[in-house]
Amino acid sequence: MAIIECPPELDIATASALHRQLLCALQAQEPVEIDGHAVRKVHTAALQLFLSLSVETHLQKLPIRWRNPSPALIEGARLLGLTDSLRLDEPGEESA
Repeated sequence: MAIIECPPELDIATASALHRQLLCALQAQEPVEIDGHAVRKVHTAALQLFLSLSVETHLQKLPIRWRNPSPALIEGARLLGLTDSLRLDEPGEESA
């Protein structure tokens, strides 16, 4: 399983590193788990990357799961209408 541990700040400065992590996770062709417990601040760029990951894992039929998404992460997704698309309303559930 590929595990992505989110830093406290998911902003434009961390987007490039996050993008590399997500690409590596996809290339591993394994289930992906995203640990979002530490996130205090999330920007649109990071949420766009997670949405792209969600689409790609669906196309590759790989499960993706959130572990402990923080309130800040959930609220950022909610403000952009991405909670359902990212399945953040169902933490602990796997999505494909």
